[in-house]
Amino acid sequence: MTLTASSQLTASAPPLRPDPGVIDDMLRRVQAALGAVFSAIELEGFSRSLAQDVPGARVLADLWRHGARSLQEQVRTATDGVIGTNRLRGEQGGPVCGKLVAAALRNASGAMVGVLVAARTTEQPKVSQGESQRMIELADEISRALALRPEGGLLTWAAFKDLAAKHEAMAGGLNGCILYGDVDQLHVLNKLAGLTAGDQAIAAVAEAISQHPLPQGTGVCHISGDRFAVYLPKASLSQGRRTAEKLCQAVSERCAVITGLRTRLSISFGVASVPPADVELTQALAAAEAACRAAKDRGRSRVEVYQDADLSIVRRNDDVLIAERLHQALEMQQFAIVAQPLVSLCGDTRVEHFELLLRLINDTGTFVSPAHFIPAAARYQMLIELDRAMLTRVFKRLRAAHKETPERAVRFSLNLSGPSVGNTDFLEWLSTNIGPNSVPGEWLQFEITETTAVADVTLTRNVIRHLRARGAEFALDDFGTGVSSLAYLREFDVSMLKLDGSFTRELLTDSRAESLVRGIAQLSRSMGIQTVAECVETEVVRQRLTELGIDRAQGFLFGQPVELDSLFGASQDAAVTATRQAATR
Repeated sequence: MTLTASSQLTASAPPLRPDPGVIDDMLRRVQAALGAVFSAIELEGFSRSLAQDVPGARVLADLWRHGARSLQEQVRTATDGVIGTNRLRGEQGGPVCGKLVAAALRNASGAMVGVLVAARTTEQPKVSQGESQRMIELADEISRALALRPEGGLLTWAAFKDLAAKHEAMAGGLNGCILYGDVDQLHVLNKLAGLTAGDQAIAAVAEAISQHPLPQGTGVCHISGDRFAVYLPKASLSQGRRTAEKLCQAVSERCAVITGLRTRLSISFGVASVPPADVELTQALAAAEAACRAAKDRGRSRVEVYQDADLSIVRRNDDVLIAERLHQALEMQQFAIVAQPLVSLCGDTRVEHFELLLRLINDTGTFVSPAHFIPAAARYQMLIELDRAMLTRVFKRLRAAHKETPERAVRFSLNLSGPSVGNTDFLEWLSTNIGPNSVPGEWLQFEITETTAVADVTLTRNVIRHLRARGAEFALDDFGTGVSSLAYLREFDVSMLKLDGSFTRELLTDSRAESLVRGIAQLSRSMGIQTVAECVETEVVRQRLTELGIDRAQGFLFGQPVELDSLFGASQDAAVTATRQAATR
């Protein structure tokens, strides 16, 4: 993350002149809660910061003076109203100089009116997910203390949970409902009219919901951004649906004046029961969010109820829970990197070749397959985070290995997701980790799926050209599943095609699959491109692939994937021997 100059805060809020002593006490509390050496508050017409007199605090204070305004847009667009980075830089490409977490200060309507910041030096521990949540709670408390969010407005998340817990404890067998609401197409409004217009729309929706008559004991919370939650005590799903439908109508009847124009608003709701003992509302909120996403998929400005029989909603609910688990795994480094050999079918052992794969580690210490968490990571836009976490671990290990055995002839294949290929910041970071002083490009091959490659041909071509200039190679993964595979092949300077596993599985039973494999092998050889068949599990399939001219094979026939560390040090000789035996079998 980089702090650069930006515009003033634009959310409507009266200029404040709080007592500096009171603000300093609040900032000291933030520092104590998060172990920070620097903290600050930025509001329209008011700014205050506090730095401990320790090495690094003055650097962070200077960054704040020159780059505080840039945090506004980043916090405003953040999903939970909080952003964090453990790699804070003063300028693009500059050195890391600290760790930072920032949360939105909000008014009674839920619109952002300021920013609360806490920062650590580079020597201090990373900011955890739990500490980010604590920052949100502190921002809510400070908003109320500064009368930005007076009593009678929408509840904070902490107060919302407390209200629900109190009612559920007295439920007597009849639990309540959670309504999860998401303003429709707010991103379109932000893009067309700016973020200030989006804030105005959120405030109008918050007003419509809070002013609508609701049953006694109901709690209404602005979670963050365009998301709202309503708790109905002792309510059935049908009652929850009726209430949500009335709220949808109340919002749709309200026209907000945005940038001088009357703009009609709408919201979609998902409804779910609160399970017994769900004190934190984790299960209920995940189920309601899944139902809300189904409502958006099915037309927007509507209500969907979470039902176990609705597989599409159940799948979304599972993804919510998996995404939360994935966040925890990345935060706690609960993942491993395993290696699977790409074995030569023609006995060529001059270069060892392995594909490196990410595996989560569950509570029992066993590996979790990517098939279990990648769909959730894609749905919740975590693929870039996932790629960076994996590559950071891999690069650290390969740098050490290259210092030990710089002459080793080896190549490691690593998958890049579509969002990573299209993210310039990620690619800039990736480039800085490839080269003579880091991981040699000759050790690396990046795999991108055919679907990713053809999504933006020009972009993909430029990415391949840029990283090949650093010595890295490229492979097209899942080749043959696209509608225009051969037409696009000439566009990309790749050194390898990895045939989709469906060809391998059907090789002995489908003559068309065999013909396609033979054709791809012949075409690739004429273009100087290697071919790899995935999912090879039997010796018969291996022999047939060899006869058809496939260069390499990958699969359980050659053994289960092994942890990356086993390829180096004392275990290296055994791994090399096993790979050569598989190649000459």
